[in-house]
Amino acid sequence: MKLALLLNVVDPRIGGVMIMGDRGTGKSTAIRALVALLPEIAVVAGDPYNSSPQDPDLMSAEVLQRLDQGESLPTEQRQVPMVDLPLGATEDRLCGT
Repeated sequence: MKLALLLNVVDPRIGGVMIMGDRGTGKSTAIRALVALLPEIAVVAGDPYNSSPQDPDLMSAEVLQRLDQGESLPTEQRQVPMVDLPLGATEDRLCGT
């Protein structure tokens, strides 16, 4: 778990980590502690997807379109988001089809 979390911090293109385990084993506590330690990230202001202002691979379609039109992308600092999913969540419900 530790290695997977650290690798995702270094390269967010990995796509996340699914942590499973018995109730009360500290899964959520470990994640929240890691998120609290991370520095804030620069994102495109007003973008709900926290798009990177520099890396096109980490930009939403809307931000890429704005960039292609020559628009400047204002940035803001945000805390790294943590997504807490319910037990029965599936990838198709999370990402859509």
